[in-house]
Amino acid sequence: MKKKLLILGVLATLLLTGCGGSDKETAGTTGEKGKETTFVMGSSNFNGDFYEGWTNSAYDANIRRLVWGGGLLSPTDKGELTLSSFVESKTLSKSDPSKENDDIWTFKIKDGMKFSNGDPLTAKDVKFTYDFYMDKEALSDTGATTSLPEYIDRVELDEANNSVTFYLKKILYTIDNTVFGETMYILDSTNVLAETEKAGVTPQQWVKANMNTPIGYGPYKIDEYIESQYVKLSINENYQGNFEGDKPSIDHLIVQNVPEETKITQLVSGEIDGIVNIGKEENVDAVLADTSTLSTNNYFRHGGGQITFHNDFGPVQLPEVRKAFAYEFDRIKFRNIFLGKYGISSNAPYSRNMWMMYDEGEQFGTEGKFEKSLTSYDILDKDGNWDEAANLKEAHKLLDQAAAKTDGLYAKLTKDAKGIYLWEGKELTLNLAITSAWTDAINLTLTEKIQDKFGMKINVDSMDWSIMANNLYGNSALSERKYHMFTGGTSYVLKSNPYTDWSKTKILPYGKGTSSNTPRYVGDEELLITIRDANPSTDEGTANYKKNWRKWIVEVNKDLPSLPLYSNNYYDAYTNKVENFETNALWQWPYAIIKADFKK
Repeated sequence: MKKKLLILGVLATLLLTGCGGSDKETAGTTGEKGKETTFVMGSSNFNGDFYEGWTNSAYDANIRRLVWGGGLLSPTDKGELTLSSFVESKTLSKSDPSKENDDIWTFKIKDGMKFSNGDPLTAKDVKFTYDFYMDKEALSDTGATTSLPEYIDRVELDEANNSVTFYLKKILYTIDNTVFGETMYILDSTNVLAETEKAGVTPQQWVKANMNTPIGYGPYKIDEYIESQYVKLSINENYQGNFEGDKPSIDHLIVQNVPEETKITQLVSGEIDGIVNIGKEENVDAVLADTSTLSTNNYFRHGGGQITFHNDFGPVQLPEVRKAFAYEFDRIKFRNIFLGKYGISSNAPYSRNMWMMYDEGEQFGTEGKFEKSLTSYDILDKDGNWDEAANLKEAHKLLDQAAAKTDGLYAKLTKDAKGIYLWEGKELTLNLAITSAWTDAINLTLTEKIQDKFGMKINVDSMDWSIMANNLYGNSALSERKYHMFTGGTSYVLKSNPYTDWSKTKILPYGKGTSSNTPRYVGDEELLITIRDANPSTDEGTANYKKNWRKWIVEVNKDLPSLPLYSNNYYDAYTNKVENFETNALWQWPYAIIKADFKK
């Protein structure tokens, strides 16, 4: 069986605007002879966590991609992984001839490699990086997590040969992506150790305290970071090029925090040069209408938006409550308000770019047979509209079933003589944390009238992403815990390993550090391990991976640890003065920008 990846439309986005100083850049800089070019990429706000392992957002991840470009393996524009430009070779072997998989991986680093600051990049840095991320205790003390010790037995350095050898405990299907891929960025050990000694702290503590000033070997280096405003970057002269040898032509990038409310106006007016991931109907229509100054490209999002339940907290510990809420929440109305005609449905954490979704002969990007088999938590009438009466009936049926049970947690959910549902003797109420972009769509969907009819009150609090993230990831104090649900988006990796984010080992006690299992859900661990450990080198292993991955999707669709709200038909829009800036669902703009330039 061949693995398939969907490569949908292409696009790119660039922005051009000044961020202070008298030499203010202007949109549409064309690179006159002797003048440097500057582009500004519009972005939602970042956390400033530009090292892997701590709080993650898609916007922080874009800065990391610009600074590092990849780990020992880097992605290609076809959603595959290849040797990074600083790696000379990869050699696989078996510790025992009887083993099915190659469990010894050796990477030789090219001689003469450098980080952006001029420090040498050698196999010694690779060894340091993996030791850094395999120190679970030191990472945990700073609020970070790691899964590397589950897969790596030991790492040996051959300094004379400038190589490093990994002895793997197990071979998982996604081993190349998870252990050696684009997020396992190599750290500058010379810099980290020198600064650590000066500060008298552990390397992990120093990195945590200096999250927004990373040193990498990617196409760009950070010149300036102003919290909640922008990141300025310039070309890294020591960059070796991407998998095709391409190096950036644009001298400076400014990744600027652009308000959701004004981003399209700024783009259309020429104040900025581009925006990626446009999905709302009015925004897409606005950029499609402006053919004189803008270019657009289109693809399906490799991710989606959802409401994440904290499955270990309050009423949402009961699957019946989660499902009842799902029937109360009119996802069709929400998508129409939030996105319009460019939103598409989703019923589990999958993407239409995943080859596992499709049977032989089915077209990628369509709603295949497997997707159609999943439960939709929107009951529709004969005209395709949300059927309020039918959804209400199903929600009450679930709550009544739960209220009739008296064992364990179910004893806390009751129904009084007036038909009011109670949790621990008080009216059943769920607290939902959102960010400002969701406010109108959430409030217009979860109206007081709907809440009264369904008998489940929803308190909605809007807040800054960084505040919500602390609650979502479990970093807030336990005494301050109050939210049962959170809105947010998810971007998927090149290869899906659900164990990475869903296993019980990823759930830390609330208030004790970052948990990458944000739903705090424990499902079929045995199934997760089976998916993870599928043999990546045989057709049988690939077939088993697909079969068991689908079983997991069926489980989370049934138990509903998170409620999928939408996926997107994405558009990226950018000034038509730009050429050769092509992105797709699996090739984000920080990679594509390497080939981009102004038209001459």
